[in-house]
Amino acid sequence: MSSKPTILVVEDETIVAMDIRHRLVNLGYPVAGVVPSGEGAVEAAERLHPDVVLMDIMLAGPMDGVQAAGAIAQRCDIPVIFVTAYADEETLQRAKATQPFGYVIKPFDDRDMHTAIEMAHYKHCAERRRRKERRWLETTLDSVGEGIVATDATGRVNYLNAMAGRLLGLGLEQARQRPLARVLPLSGLDGQPVDPVPGALGAECPLRLEGLSLSAPGGEIPVELTACIVPGEGGAASGVVMAFRDISGRRETLERLRSTVERLRQTVDATVQALVLTSEKRDPYTAGHQQRVARLAVAIADRLGMAPERLEGVRVAGLLHDLGKIYIPAEILSKPARLTPMEFGLMQTHPGVGYEILSGVPFPWPVADFVVQHHERLDGTGYPKGLAGDAVCLEARILAVADVVEAMSSHRPYRAALGLEVALDEVRKGRGVRYDEAVVDICLELFAAGGFSFEG
Repeated sequence: MSSKPTILVVEDETIVAMDIRHRLVNLGYPVAGVVPSGEGAVEAAERLHPDVVLMDIMLAGPMDGVQAAGAIAQRCDIPVIFVTAYADEETLQRAKATQPFGYVIKPFDDRDMHTAIEMAHYKHCAERRRRKERRWLETTLDSVGEGIVATDATGRVNYLNAMAGRLLGLGLEQARQRPLARVLPLSGLDGQPVDPVPGALGAECPLRLEGLSLSAPGGEIPVELTACIVPGEGGAASGVVMAFRDISGRRETLERLRSTVERLRQTVDATVQALVLTSEKRDPYTAGHQQRVARLAVAIADRLGMAPERLEGVRVAGLLHDLGKIYIPAEILSKPARLTPMEFGLMQTHPGVGYEILSGVPFPWPVADFVVQHHERLDGTGYPKGLAGDAVCLEARILAVADVVEAMSSHRPYRAALGLEVALDEVRKGRGVRYDEAVVDICLELFAAGGFSFEG
């Protein structure tokens, strides 16, 4: 296949047609055919599909070269070069209306013809590629689920895609050259109109705007918008492209999700309270102990700067830290005397039992780990595993201090309450040895400043 474009010659003078053909062959151009009339030129163009048509303007018959070029432009995507001896103003104006790719005045030399053909072929190929790329781009933009609107630098619309047209109830021709505010009527949370063009021109791309409302034919639509400038010559902006999306469905989904989360939270709370009640039914003498430990533990954790989600995990673990006591016989729980070594050994199993019960519950926090470690001590003297130092998690360290302070401050079947000062002195003595220093310090500060009370 030749690398040079094939040429269709349209010339009604036989000698001239033969000369043009001879010149083309000498220049290396394949000649698809030679026809003498405008009607023949249109038929040959549709049948032969040449790359370029050399068209004489003055042709015998009812259709001259200008009319034939117009028909070819409508039916075929083939560039036309006019080759004629007529160069008057009227002829030029008629020829220009057909948007020819070249105009060669007779007589001409081979260099003129070669230049005209190469330029016409190159320009036509470039325009064909540009049209193809534009079709790909428009098809891509029309397939996306976001509305896209483009403006010039003055804020007048020069493009919108299919989704934008559906949301706005407008076609491109209706929107073209209209001010953006009339095509895309946006308002903020305060109800004031919002024009993204100045913001995009004065900000780094992309500009993102949320909390917008679009006044569409079907009613108000909540939208998000992203805008970015189109760079022009010399660095100046030649326009702005905006992509906006309907977030009504997202808002509804988020609302349903919030509702579901709230129901789950209520279910978790109800489940935790049921477990607490079950535990306290077995040990009526310590009724309220777990709630008070949870309150103090949360107060300490809050002062430590824990996030709200983590505070909730501390609260739940505080409410359930003695759940394993449901395994302990009631006569041991309520024994009005000190426990024997065997009974105390049985009592020490309650953190492990609590772990076994809670490890199967899918809490958002490792509650079972907090519970099983709440009797561990930093020096390794605790139970059930004798963990020490960093092996004891922070939540368990908090529970340990809160549990000791509350237990020593309250009545037990085997003794009267020892009082808050005795309890605080116990954790003070164990600070940095058995109990976490920071946790103890905050606990002491809470009571010293009057910021916490078990009766509060």
